[in-house]
Amino acid sequence: MDDRIEQAIDIRAPLARVWELVSEPGWWVPSAVAAPVDHTPGHQVVRESEKWGRFPVEVVRVEPRRYAAFRWASSAPGAELSAGNTTLVEFRLETAGDVVRVTVTESGFAALDVAAGERERAHHENTGGWQQELADLRKRAEG
Repeated sequence: MDDRIEQAIDIRAPLARVWELVSEPGWWVPSAVAAPVDHTPGHQVVRESEKWGRFPVEVVRVEPRRYAAFRWASSAPGAELSAGNTTLVEFRLETAGDVVRVTVTESGFAALDVAAGERERAHHENTGGWQQELADLRKRAEG
């Protein structure tokens, strides 16, 4: 099983706009409740989706307009974050002219404290999920 997912998308929007969206902890979990953005390492927010459930998201590291990293427990909706249930989600931003390339890497599937089949399912589902979330990100940033 692959331990990581890596995908990229090119967005024609100002870097500041893309950064504003990508640096919001847990932006990829649709939530009706907006929380103030806090980039302090260790800070946690809870994103709640009617469709997917409740997901705490922890800020790991932020380098303005270049890099943001978060931890979440995608395969354990409702669970508090712990060493055996989280993956690391990293966003890297690079500019080339009027295009911002956003690369997402989610890693740590092999360390999930669940059965092998559950790890594989989480990896598979998140692979498709990131394709959709990056497409939605582009729409939001370019719209």
